[in-house]
Amino acid sequence: MSETCPNCGKPVLPTDTVCWHCGFALPKRARAKAAGPAPAAARGGRSSRNDRRAAATDETADYDLRALAVYGLLTLVVILGLWLVMRALGREPILVRSAALAGGDWVTVTDADLRYTLSLPSDWQWLDVAYRDQSDLLAQLVASQPYIGRALAPLGAPAGDVEILAVAAGTSAPLAADTSDPVAAGTPDPAAAPIPFVVIGRSQRLRVLEAQDALDLLGGQGLSVSEAAVDTHLAGQTQARFKVFDAANAYQCRHLFVADGDTYGYLVAACAPQAAYGSLQQQLDDLLDTFQLLVN
Repeated sequence: MSETCPNCGKPVLPTDTVCWHCGFALPKRARAKAAGPAPAAARGGRSSRNDRRAAATDETADYDLRALAVYGLLTLVVILGLWLVMRALGREPILVRSAALAGGDWVTVTDADLRYTLSLPSDWQWLDVAYRDQSDLLAQLVASQPYIGRALAPLGAPAGDVEILAVAAGTSAPLAADTSDPVAAGTPDPAAAPIPFVVIGRSQRLRVLEAQDALDLLGGQGLSVSEAAVDTHLAGQTQARFKVFDAANAYQCRHLFVADGDTYGYLVAACAPQAAYGSLQQQLDDLLDTFQLLVN
């Protein structure tokens, strides 16, 4: 809307400060009006945009905090899970179904201290002395099957410090009915006939022996030793292998010795009564072939 100049009466614009026609300085009212505040709608539009930007910023910050909280919680869960797994591995044997060996399903076992691993027929019973302190159960088993306590004698007697770590017993004899402990369940009954078994022991005094030195140690004991040889099928774990026939007790054993060089020498005997040895010989050989130290 146009106005008029007070001096000449000619029309001027609201934003003019000087009349175009006569050069008269127009009153300040016209300039104040031209420089007035912005329309309310414009102010409201800018305010709304600013409010929306502030709200979006707050929402983004809240989302980032929620994402960090979720990632932190997931990380904590993973760390806790790993800790529980490592704690369990340090206390209990590991039982894993393995591929078929010798024509049937076998089970791979690792001792409670994670020092060695061995595979067994799935119907054999595994007893780890370090697991839940099964020393009493082992004593009962040795009492019912005395040859288990003598099986490591060929190298154990000269060493004098062999301790039995584990026994795996076959199930060719009647079994005890106690099933309160899943590890002890299936332990041979004290009145049972001789059974096949594997016994594992260790000796600090034998830790420095080479495989051939262990075989040489067998001489002079009056043992019926055969098939003595050095086995190198496992890299870095050279083994002494030999067979001993105990005619007095009607038992035959396949033996293995391997040392880690730092802590212990390990002795393994896979035995069976003479009457059953022929049919179990291959199975006993397969047992020894699966024995492996987990540390060097």
